[in-house]
Amino acid sequence: MGSLARQALLNTALTYVGIALGFVNVVLLYPKVLSSEEFGLTRLLVSMVVMAAQIAQLGADNTINRYFPYFRDPARAHRGFLSMLLLFGVAVGLLAMLVLSVLHPWLSQVFSDRSALYARYGLLVLPLVFSEIFFLLLRSYSRSLRRTVQPTFIREFLLRVLQTLLIAWQAWRPMPFGSFIVVYASLFLICTLVLVYDLYLAGHWKPGWTGRWLPARMRRSMVAYGGFTLSASLAGIVLGNMDQLMIGALLGDGLKYVAHYAVAFYFGSVIAAPGRAIAQAALPHVADAWKRRDDNALRSMYLRSANMQTFISGTLFVLLLGNVDDLFLLLPAEYAGGAMIAVVIGSAYFLNASVGLSTSIISMSRSYRVDAWSSMVMLVINAVGNYFLILAYGIAGAAWATLISLVVVNGYRTYFLWRRHGLWPFDRVTAILVLGLTGSSIVVSWLPLAFGPLIDIMFRCFMVLLLILPLAHRFGLLKEGIALISNLRIDHR
Repeated sequence: MGSLARQALLNTALTYVGIALGFVNVVLLYPKVLSSEEFGLTRLLVSMVVMAAQIAQLGADNTINRYFPYFRDPARAHRGFLSMLLLFGVAVGLLAMLVLSVLHPWLSQVFSDRSALYARYGLLVLPLVFSEIFFLLLRSYSRSLRRTVQPTFIREFLLRVLQTLLIAWQAWRPMPFGSFIVVYASLFLICTLVLVYDLYLAGHWKPGWTGRWLPARMRRSMVAYGGFTLSASLAGIVLGNMDQLMIGALLGDGLKYVAHYAVAFYFGSVIAAPGRAIAQAALPHVADAWKRRDDNALRSMYLRSANMQTFISGTLFVLLLGNVDDLFLLLPAEYAGGAMIAVVIGSAYFLNASVGLSTSIISMSRSYRVDAWSSMVMLVINAVGNYFLILAYGIAGAAWATLISLVVVNGYRTYFLWRRHGLWPFDRVTAILVLGLTGSSIVVSWLPLAFGPLIDIMFRCFMVLLLILPLAHRFGLLKEGIALISNLRIDHR
């Protein structure tokens, strides 16, 4: 757990620095510098690229994490693993670009609005999806080499910094939107190249084509695993992205509503960051634990991750509940209706965080098919729910579809791990944490503040931490965090 803990802590720290930059971008800059339609287009392009790249890479990101231990051999350039990965990336990347280029006229009609922005700039998805496929594959390769911090730094920190600089420049010296969106897209390409350069500097950019090793039996197993885990990989990113695509397609002036939903979703999805950071660091360790059949290690990672995520994500959820109205006062008036959406999304991700590493444990086990079909169920529930609820309730319906799909599927996954493997993420500490979080939320909601949004937000944050931190200290969560910090070492290899 030492290496896992240090990397999880670094990933969490980088993620939250990125979230702070994201707050500057999404709340303070984008809505005020760009029109809602222009801002909505940036969100729509990113959602399309993320979903298309996940489909195109055919579950390879999880396949890399699960099977790389069998290829690990530094003396032989890991038996040509990187060369096979690059060849696969080129093939599926070109295919994805071809499909999206053929679909462009149809997509331009689906996402049409008064500004016709997608019709003019939608082809930017072609280089973006090619770049994103390689980033996903190389990120998984880097994580399999126990280099989980570097990809997180590039995607969560470097990309946000570059975006902040770009939107700040746009506010200072406005350029035509066509030039802005091209530069915006190029930032994603730059980050993929930075990841390549990082692997090269670390001595891991060694394709080794002549020494490749992939027995037929292994190949069949990897193809089957990738196929089964494709839906799981897609489910991990579909929430929020599918919502925005369907909002853009189903509602009139869809790009404007995509922008409104993206801001509300951002506030709620902050709660997901701790679980994402821990899962990024944990995947290689979970895969190794299953390979060793080390039930005690799995049980420890499962319970400790669930309690830590309940504490961190629960605290963030309480902060969101107490401050949501003031947060939306910082935005232009047209975004004000998103407060309830942020709370619903926050509820969904808090419940998702509370079950710890359940998804990672299933996906790395021999029961990965359960993860695959349960993820497919999540996709179906989310898509059907989005269609009917968006038509009935507008963008609020998308938030409820996300909550419903997460609760149903995570409830089943938790039950499955308990019945099949005897793994359970909750204990006495979990119950006490939930009671403490509930009490803190009630106390903070009674505070009659009227000093202005920023001052009220800061005071409520102080009060929540004052109430929650002693409880965390009582059950060793703070002690564990301090121990992690004291043992923190950054690997410079």
